[in-house]
Parts: sequence; C-alpha cells; structure tokens
Amino acid sequence: MIDNIKKIIMKKILITGSSGYIGSALFLYLKKKYKVIGLDKKNYKYFKTSKINLLSVIKLDKFIKTIKPNIVIHLAAQSLVDEKINKKKYYKNNVIATKNLINCLKKNNINNLIFSSTAAVYKYENKIIKENSKLKLLSTYAKTKFECEKLIKKSKLNTIILRFFNVCSSLSLNGKLSGELHDPETHLIPTVVYKTMLKKKIFIYGNNYKTKDGTCVRDYVHIKDICTAIRKSIMRLDIKKKEYEILNIGSTFNNTNLEILNKVEKITKIKPIYELVKKRKGDVDKLICSISKAKKLLNWKPNNSKIDKIIKDEIKWVNFLKKQNIKRKFKNYL
Repeated sequence: MIDNIKKIIMKKILITGSSGYIGSALFLYLKKKYKVIGLDKKNYKYFKTSKINLLSVIKLDKFIKTIKPNIVIHLAAQSLVDEKINKKKYYKNNVIATKNLINCLKKNNINNLIFSSTAAVYKYENKIIKENSKLKLLSTYAKTKFECEKLIKKSKLNTIILRFFNVCSSLSLNGKLSGELHDPETHLIPTVVYKTMLKKKIFIYGNNYKTKDGTCVRDYVHIKDICTAIRKSIMRLDIKKKEYEILNIGSTFNNTNLEILNKVEKITKIKPIYELVKKRKGDVDKLICSISKAKKLLNWKPNNSKIDKIIKDEIKWVNFLKKQNIKRKFKNYL
C-alpha cells in the first residue's frame, strides 16, 4: 500500500494552460502530491512555467521528449465565448494546438490525457443534462472544443474528458490564493460580488423565465471541486489503461440570479445595485447537469459548491485584488 502511494506521489504531471484560472489553481492543488510542470505563454505569480507554444511542433516535441510526463492535463485554449474573436484564431489555438499535442504524446509514448471541455457543447432544453444529452454547437468555442474531443477519441489515448459547467470562486492553499481574472470578466458570480462590494450597478438578463422568481437558474461549481475531479481522474487513469470517458462536472446546487444577489447581500451586508434588462435570445430557463456518472466512475462529489461557500471564497479573492490594486474589467451587461 505504501509503495503504491509513493508511486502516485512521484508521478509527473504536465498542465497546459497552467497560468489560466483553472490551471493556476490546479497547479497549487496538485504540487504537494505530484511533480507538476506548467506550460503556458506566461508565468504565474506563484510559479514559473515552460513557455512553449503548442503551435510550435518541433519545440513541443522536444519538450515532451525531455520531461516525459506520466499524465497531461490539457487546459490551454482560447476560452472566451465571444464571436468577435477571429474564428481562425479559435481553430488554431484550440484544434490545431490539441492536434499537435496529441501527435507529440503518441510519438513519445505518453498515453494518459485529461482534457477540459465545456457544457457549451450541449443543446439546452430545460432538462437535466447528461453526457448523452443532445449537442448543439452554437459558439465557435463550443465547435472547437467538440472538434478536440473527436480528435482525442480518434487518437485512442487513455483519456478522460471533463465537461465543466459554471466554474467559479477562488482556491486558498498554504497562504496562496488563486482566482478568476478574465479580461473582460463575463461570469455572473465574480461580477455580482465585485460590483456589490464596490457599490456599482449590476445588469441581470431577464425576469420572465419559468422559474420561482423569474430569473434564470444555473449550475455553479467551485474551483476546488474542479481540482478534486481532476485529481480523481488522474487516479482513475493510473488504474485504467484503455479509457475513454466523458464526464459532466457541475454541482446540481442550482440557484437563480436573484437568489445569488440576495445571498451576496446577506453575506456582505451590502445591498446590490442592479437592473433587470431584457433576456438574451436563446437563453434557457434552467441549466443543470447530472453528475451521477462522475460520482460513479471517480467517486467524486462537489463538497465545496454550495452557494454560501462559493460567495465567501469569491469575497476573499475580491479583497485580495483590492489590496493588490488590481482592477477588473467588465462588459456593460452581465
């Protein structure tokens, strides 16, 4: 048993996109139990990364050959769901980069891969979303992520694909804090918490959804639960040698937008300033996932994703940003 534990601890993990929101939190989370190597275009404040571009095949191949990782966690992607971004750029940074990575892994006999995909691939029908639910690739981001899934399946690598729902909040470990800092910020919870604490107006889409208070319901999952799902995936790939699984990673702790506003007010003692604006075309009333498959295969559950915990940890991140004098950018409406 002890020898098995040592074997797991000594595994070498490569994280692509290690300076991003999920990647930086994951690096902190895994580094005590694994030898973690980060790959990104830029360094992160708590660790150095290898600045290898996934589009540079020769450099990437040499890098993979040198470090020989046991498992690769592929997070690097053009991730902003924004059609204003050039579609060719999406395709190059997501699909071509993933294809290059797969080829380098196969060439160097690296067989274990965990890939971060997205709930954006699903057709939203106000039903509980399972892994076999209908797909509808509305955004370029979703289309490129699904193309990557197909490439990975064709590669026959030992793979777990994780389709993340609404990832949020911050992770605190050993005095280090990692959180969300998109440019611009487009997600609800960081926007509501940040703007409430700074007493700025928040715009909420729609009040005529078929929900208990008229605002839409979404499935939010804490960044720490994302990290534990990836850790459990590493452990499963260590046992299973011919794996290809797609798993939803959410919380099922669904909340309406107004419930989130009320929770933020209760916790911060500050009344949010908000305006309800016309709902967006195509937005569904409820977006909730089934995590039964992840529970069964990974023995995983979202222990940190109740809304109070999410909000309190997001407040820690906002206070950290304020101390560092880091300002967030937002879209007009959210």
